This record gives sequence, structure tokens and C-alpha cells, in this order.
Amino acid sequence: MSKQRIFWSIFFILFIVFLIPPASYLVTGLPDFFGRNDVVSKLWFTAHIFSGILVYSLAPFQFSASLRKKKPKKHRFLGKVYIISSIFCILTLYFSIIPNSLCKSCIPSGYMVTTLWLVFIIIAFFFIINRKIELHRRFMISGFICAAYFVTIRVVNIAFMGFFR
Repeated sequence: MSKQRIFWSIFFILFIVFLIPPASYLVTGLPDFFGRNDVVSKLWFTAHIFSGILVYSLAPFQFSASLRKKKPKKHRFLGKVYIISSIFCILTLYFSIIPNSLCKSCIPSGYMVTTLWLVFIIIAFFFIINRKIELHRRFMISGFICAAYFVTIRVVNIAFMGFFR
């Protein structure tokens, strides 16, 4: 098995593992410690989870050279969905998720990475309009790295913070 397949396999396993608790929130409501179970909070949270699912699900296909080369129309369509989902996920982070975070020390870095993600997506969009494919590709990957930051925080918090106590 190639390194790339191992990476994406681990990535998707972790993605599913960390998707289960938020998915249960949609059915049972947000936990009491969130301190916000009103309809608007649930809608923002649901929008964030679903847009994040789209971002993480589309990324491997968008970064795959075979899809780009063999099916350019599908790549363009999925790219538009990816960008719209990213922007929607970013907006939910700005207005609902980060300001109400339980991790108060994570708020500055959360805003910083969210802003970088937005900037990278906008710059990547600008470069694809101007037909600068390589720069577009680099900035889309940079944007995805910023998106992956939030899953990384969750992995470290759940799996490794006990080590530091």
C-alpha cells in the first residue's frame, strides 16, 4: 500500500470517528455544557458540520490528478461546491463556533487559521480565473491545511491531552 493511500485511509478513519459525536448532537441536541440549545445555535452547528463534511469529502477528489486530467468538467463543478462549502464552513466558524468555544485559549488561533483559510480560498479562486493553475493548486492545498487544523485540534484534545495532565 502506498504512503498516500495509508495517509488518506487514516484521514478518513479519523474523520468518521470525530464525525460521530457531532452527528449525534443533531439528533439529541447540543450537550448541556455548550450552554446553547436554541434553534439558531443548532442550525449554525448543523450547517457547520455539513459544510465541513463536504469540504473533507471533496478534498481527496479535488486534489487527485486523475480526476483533474480525465474529467475536467467534474473537477470544475466539484471545485465550485468545495469553495462554496469552505466559505460556508468559514462563516459558521466566525459567527457561531469560535466565539462560543469552550477552549478560550484556542479562540485567537481559531480566528487566525479561519482567516488564513478564507484568504487562501479567495486567492486560489483569483488564480484560477487568471489561469494560473499551479498557484491555484498551491493555495487550495494551503486552504485545506487550514481546514485540517480544526480536526487536528480535536484529535490532540481527545487523544493526547490526558498525557499532559
